[in-house]
Amino acid sequence: MGIRYEKDTILNWINEMGKFLRLIVEKYDAFEKVDEQQLDQDGYVSFFGRPRQYFSDLSDDGLKDFVSTLQVEQIRPLAQLMMYDGLLMRDKSLLQKAKFLFNHHMQVSGSFSFEDYAYLDKIEKGMIA
Repeated sequence: MGIRYEKDTILNWINEMGKFLRLIVEKYDAFEKVDEQQLDQDGYVSFFGRPRQYFSDLSDDGLKDFVSTLQVEQIRPLAQLMMYDGLLMRDKSLLQKAKFLFNHHMQVSGSFSFEDYAYLDKIEKGMIA
């Protein structure tokens, strides 16, 4: 049931997801309004095969089960998408899930990234605001 990709396909997927995230980041940095339906169709459905509402309704355990169907390289982009979605829509639930995913990704990948810690700080600030 999970989304699986071959090596070249995952690289293409990561490139396309990166392009989409750059557009979202530019809108966030410019304080532009983002259409929630565009986020849903272009982000969640296109890249993760599920609508935004599905992710919004998931518990931490359900989210952990879902990401177990993804490749490790796909967890961090989902966390970034949820983070910017949560910041743009002021949705603390999505911010909490993004925080969970960043921490989960660091745990399963064994990677350490200062950028991820900056994202976690941005999430904390967004949850306070």
